[in-house]
Amino acid sequence: MAWTNEQQAAIDSRGQTLLLSAAAGSGKTAVLVERIIRRLLDKEYPVDITELLVVTFTKAAAAEMRDRIGTALMKALSETQDPRVERQLALLPSAQISTLHAFCQHVIRKYFYTIDLDPAFSIAGEEELNLLRRQVLEDVFLSYYEDDEKASVLYPLADMFGSDRGDDVLMDTVSRMYTYARSMAWPEHWLKAAAQAYDVAPDAVIDDMVWAEPVKDAVRRILEEDVRRYEGVLYHLRQREAFAPACDQFTAEQAALRQAVQAQSWNDLSRFVRAIDFPRLKGLRKLSDEDKAVWERCKKVRDDVKKDITKTLQPVYFSATPEEWLDGMRTMKPVMAGLVTLTLDFAKAYGAAKKEKGWIDFSDLEHFCLQILLAPDASPEHPVPSAAAEELRSQYEEVFIDEYQDTNGVQELITRLVSGDDNRFMVGDIKQSIYRFRLADPTLFLDKYQSFSRDEKAVQRCIDLGRNFRSVPVILDAVNDVFLRAMTRDAAGMDYGEREKLYAGRQAPDDDRWIGGPVEVDIVPTAKDDEDDDGSTAFERESRFIARRIGELLASGRMAARKDGTLEPLSYRHIVILLRSMAGKADVLIQALQEGGIPAYAEQSGGYFAAVEVQVMLSLLRCIDNPEQDLAMAAVLRSPLVGLDETALADVRLAGDGTLWQNLPAYAAALPEGDDKKEDLLQFMETFDSWRTYSRRHGVAELLQRLYDDTAYVDFVGSMPGGEVRQANLKALYDRAQQYEDAGFRGLFRYLQLMDKMKEDGLDLAPAKVVSENEDVVRIMSIHKSKGLEFLVVFVADLGKAFNRRDMQEQILFHNRLGIGLKQYDPEWRMSYPTLIWSGIAAQLRWEGTAEEERILYVAMTRARDRLILTGHSTHVADDWQRWTSRLNPAQAKSYFDWVMPAALDTFGARADTEYVRPGAAWQGDIWDVHITPAGTAAAADDEACEQEPRLEALRRGDATGTPIPDWLDAQLSWQYAYPQAVRTAAKFSVSEVKRKYQELHSDELAEEEGLSISAGAVIAAAPGEDDAFSELPPWLAEEEEKVSGAQRGTALHKALQYITPAADQTVDTLRREIETFVRQGLLSRDEAKLVYVPVLAAFCQSDLGRRMAMSPELHREYPFTVLLAGGDPLPAVEGGERILIQGVIDCLFREDDGWILVDYKSDRLEREDAFRKRYAVQLALYKRAVEQITGRPVSETYIYSLHLQKEIRI
Repeated sequence: MAWTNEQQAAIDSRGQTLLLSAAAGSGKTAVLVERIIRRLLDKEYPVDITELLVVTFTKAAAAEMRDRIGTALMKALSETQDPRVERQLALLPSAQISTLHAFCQHVIRKYFYTIDLDPAFSIAGEEELNLLRRQVLEDVFLSYYEDDEKASVLYPLADMFGSDRGDDVLMDTVSRMYTYARSMAWPEHWLKAAAQAYDVAPDAVIDDMVWAEPVKDAVRRILEEDVRRYEGVLYHLRQREAFAPACDQFTAEQAALRQAVQAQSWNDLSRFVRAIDFPRLKGLRKLSDEDKAVWERCKKVRDDVKKDITKTLQPVYFSATPEEWLDGMRTMKPVMAGLVTLTLDFAKAYGAAKKEKGWIDFSDLEHFCLQILLAPDASPEHPVPSAAAEELRSQYEEVFIDEYQDTNGVQELITRLVSGDDNRFMVGDIKQSIYRFRLADPTLFLDKYQSFSRDEKAVQRCIDLGRNFRSVPVILDAVNDVFLRAMTRDAAGMDYGEREKLYAGRQAPDDDRWIGGPVEVDIVPTAKDDEDDDGSTAFERESRFIARRIGELLASGRMAARKDGTLEPLSYRHIVILLRSMAGKADVLIQALQEGGIPAYAEQSGGYFAAVEVQVMLSLLRCIDNPEQDLAMAAVLRSPLVGLDETALADVRLAGDGTLWQNLPAYAAALPEGDDKKEDLLQFMETFDSWRTYSRRHGVAELLQRLYDDTAYVDFVGSMPGGEVRQANLKALYDRAQQYEDAGFRGLFRYLQLMDKMKEDGLDLAPAKVVSENEDVVRIMSIHKSKGLEFLVVFVADLGKAFNRRDMQEQILFHNRLGIGLKQYDPEWRMSYPTLIWSGIAAQLRWEGTAEEERILYVAMTRARDRLILTGHSTHVADDWQRWTSRLNPAQAKSYFDWVMPAALDTFGARADTEYVRPGAAWQGDIWDVHITPAGTAAAADDEACEQEPRLEALRRGDATGTPIPDWLDAQLSWQYAYPQAVRTAAKFSVSEVKRKYQELHSDELAEEEGLSISAGAVIAAAPGEDDAFSELPPWLAEEEEKVSGAQRGTALHKALQYITPAADQTVDTLRREIETFVRQGLLSRDEAKLVYVPVLAAFCQSDLGRRMAMSPELHREYPFTVLLAGGDPLPAVEGGERILIQGVIDCLFREDDGWILVDYKSDRLEREDAFRKRYAVQLALYKRAVEQITGRPVSETYIYSLHLQKEIRI
């Protein structure tokens, strides 16, 4: 492999602490593996693989790394037969190539005796830990309430954080504090320092506080943006004399803003901002209409700036004097101290409870490892390594850390303690650090990135890999366009410059059939009242547009590029749609795609507790625990367990004044003797009482098993659609009950509490759904899930959605450097309002959140190989456009569009001014292709076409201008196209349209061939076609014949044939199970599955054609194409000098030897093979020609497979 200079330097460098800044698609894994191999096989200073520590982010990455190293060693062995290579292969299984947690576990098991830890520990599951955590929290709170001294600490906290749910909010707050602190290397020290920050000295000044600078930065960013906006206003005002009276006032206001920007101390900043005023503007007279428009825009800018000062800065940051702010923190000192004390007590009790059970969690792995690696006298200021750490340092010749940008403080200290001064190799990309929610600290990478030298001899060196081997150049140009403007030190903590830019390592295919093109941006306008609070209705419109756009791409016949540079037909599996958040969006997209006939799949978390069978069984458990719960009882009575309908349920309610359970005996008694319902209810009540008795003497798992046995409910749901998944859901319910009891917990009530808590905390599971990499479906996934992956065609959707800032409004905020921000609480008024430390941390979190959103957008845009399409909806396109074309400060962005659109529109200059903004407008260049999606353009186009001819006639007579036109212009207007018939013929036909026109031209011949005696014109209209069903429908389908069209049945059959596994051993039963899987995966709807007559599919699979298809090395189904057809073939009405674009979709195409076998499925009720050949000869000829032209390979055989006759017909 030919390495770039930068890659070669990263492979060859020695004796350095090296940071490899590897941009997206730059081949970092290949470089990492090659460096390891070179170290193992070095002629002068070889090392064993057990002398290397390789830390990865995920288990999958570790497995891939181990596999790649093994493959490279095997290759080296085949070439050299070197005994040293054999040794490395033998040592590979014991090499430390793992996640950091696996390495920590290795260290703990080796040195457990140094920290008094039982080596028989086990890593507990999340559910057991949640149970234990909740139990310990309740115990700690109870101990506080029972102790008068501790209760005096807890009561103010309970008052501040209390709710109608008791102490739940306070417990969650303590749990969050504990979890956040554990991401620090010294959690107890961090908590105590956070509390100490509220112990404000009498002579303290705000400027000395660690959180002061972020507050001042937040204020300055707003002020600087306002100064910039005034610059634009003053530029326009100074152009016209009529605005002279207003210039002085705007100049004075801008000067006040500038003075505040330049303030250094908080006191000066506070004084200057509080002094900013906006007096009433003087009226301007005798303005022209154009001047009035300019003046209104200037006033609008002033109003926005005024809102920044009077609605944001003055009330949020400067509503109190500096001393009043500090007094507010002093007031919250006891509350903060109590909260930290409570958290530390919980941490101690929780640790003891885990130790008693022999459990540890992933955070414990890190901290126990750290405890082993730090000397007893170590401190945050002096993290001295222990003897164990020194021993590990001597063992490892080099320490490799992958995905370093996602490391936190604990992990950083661990790897530093086992490394030397010059043997760390850190790989990552700060622009792809997107895991703040996992408490990753990107500043660890950024600090080194900005401080390490680029000198090749430096001890601490940084090498940049900027050449991207994934995406074609136009995509890289667009990415660079966006981030050169958006990723600045002010907005993201770093400037996107020459070092950060992406450079092309791959060229675009030079083939007109290739799918590539400029990066497309599609803005979907939506009305203001067409959007719910979560934007769902607007997103539905955007989803329908995406579905339509995917359909266009597939219908275009364009091709995708394989990694070897050859082309292949574009398929659904080549396309992915990326979303920032899947919640509430993925389902909308899937529905829109399926309505458009596009198979789609989204792997989502959640949905387990919403499954009907889980809800029914949990409702039954609730009733057994307490039968007076009407909602749960109604669910049970209405379920298949009892089977009452809505009317009967209403009658139970009216049968007495009690609950449903209390009224049930009276309702049952009133039913007539011999009524099956009466017998069923009496039996249910008797059995239900026995269940309640059983529940008092047995555990939850045993109770569930008894319910499953008595009701046969597991077998019942197994017979329903998706039965295997439903049964798995019920088994999971039992397994959780077993885990609950294995963890030492007891009681049905507490188990139900656990289930409710899991659901409330979002610890839901997804029902089993799997789709293989080669399934021909459009995939929908989150941007986070896509990291590290690549796709041929990428849609990044929902770019107009505003960023989610809700987590920055919490009562308490955490920051690793700034501490804990707590709102001030007034117990008398029971109101909370921000302290300045809370505002400072909120401002820092908001800034860091914006920076991470930029990095998330970078990850999304760099997933695409061949084509990138960006979509989003906008409620106020004109207003948004005004911002996008007015030097928008990237730090003030509210959505991804605020970064994409300024870059995209800048290339079009004045052509993209606001005055040109309208539905249907488009701007296309070499890099960007921007569209505002049209609204009602078809009708508008028809109107324009109708009006065109009268306008030309009026112009020819001179009516439109008052002057007869000259002869030369008349000759131009009178020019006739050489192919007038082609003008009256569409430029593009589908194959179906060509077939229909051919049949119109040869209708008499076709009628005679098919044995029909009525008039030829009626034959074509009345003859059965592909929309007709079978001559003899199966009974279940015949009953619905009048309700379901032949087109629906044909569509369902074709979709099933598209997805079924071609295999000769397919039977009706195996195919039914496969179709059920398609329904679960969203490839077929439930209604479509009902329309599929499975025996027809089985007959096809077992036919000679089906067997050949199953054995083919290359199979394409639903193969789209587009081909140019010379006029006159087969449309004689079009002159031969003109060409027509023909498009279609081939049902099936598979390869045998060097030729293609082409198959088209037909459901017509024709009885004679010749009739099929005559009817479809043109269609199959077009298919054959298209395949040969696109692939360059001949079509050896062409077949129709008649689903009605269940036989193949060679054409």
